Amino acid sequence: MFNANNSIDKMKSIFNFSNTRYNRQLEMPEWGMKRQQLLEKAKVAVIGAGGVKSSLLYALTSAGIGHLRVIDFDKVELSNLNRQFLYTTDDIGKFKAEVSVSKLQKLNPDISIDPLVEKVTENNISALLCNYDFIVEGGDSPAGRNLINEYCLSVAKPFVHASAQFNYGYVFTVVPKLKTACYACFYPNDIQRKESTGAVPVNVLSVQIAGTLGATEVLKYFIGYEDNLIINRKLTFSSLFLSENFSTIKQSRRHHCPICSRYY
Repeated sequence: MFNANNSIDKMKSIFNFSNTRYNRQLEMPEWGMKRQQLLEKAKVAVIGAGGVKSSLLYALTSAGIGHLRVIDFDKVELSNLNRQFLYTTDDIGKFKAEVSVSKLQKLNPDISIDPLVEKVTENNISALLCNYDFIVEGGDSPAGRNLINEYCLSVAKPFVHASAQFNYGYVFTVVPKLKTACYACFYPNDIQRKESTGAVPVNVLSVQIAGTLGATEVLKYFIGYEDNLIINRKLTFSSLFLSENFSTIKQSRRHHCPICSRYY
C-alpha cells in the first residue's frame, strides 16, 4: 500500500544527499549515514602503493575512509603503468607514497591521508602502525609478510592480505580477536623463507579485482559486516578473459602453528 509519509521521507533523503560526495552509497539501505560516519572515524594503514594497493587505495579513498596512511619506499617505474592506475608516465622516478597520496587527496580532500616513504622493519613497525585500527598487508617478501602477520597478532590488529599473480588472485582476512587462521596458517612454508622470488607476471584484471576485493574487506570491517569477512578461508579467482572462476578454499587455524599459537 502506498504510504505518503514514507514517500515524503524518501524524497527528503534524496534531496539532502543529492549533491554530496557519498550520496549514492548513503542511499543504500546496507550503508546509510550511520555507517558512513563509522568510515569517517576509521584509521587504516596500507603497506605498499603499487599493484593491488593502487586500486585498493582508490576504493578506500572514494568510499570515505577518514584516516589513511600509505607506506611505500619504492619509486614509479615504466613497467608499473600497465596495472597501477594511480600513476602516469610523468610520475616515473618519483616515490609512490608521495605521488599516490597527492592524487588521492585531490580525489577526496575531505579525508586525511599520510604518506610515508619508508620500508617497514622490525625496528619501526610499531611506530608506523600503532595508531591504526586495520592494516592492509603488503610485505615485499615472505619475511616482510611474516613480520606484519606477527606484529598484528601480537597487538590484536586485523589485517587483510590481497594478492595477484599471472591470471589469478586471492584475498583473506586475519582477525586476531576471533582467533582466526593467520598468514602462517595459510602459508606455513613461507615461515623460513626470507627473500622474494622477484617480480612475477600479472595482468591488469587480476590486480584490480584483487585490490577491489581487499578494499571490500576493509569496508566490511568498519561498517558492521564483520560476520561476512573472508576469514578461515581464501577467496580465489581467475581473470583470464573473464572466465568468472571464483572459488573458496577453507583454511582452519593450525593449532600447532608456530606463529599464532604464541598469541591464542
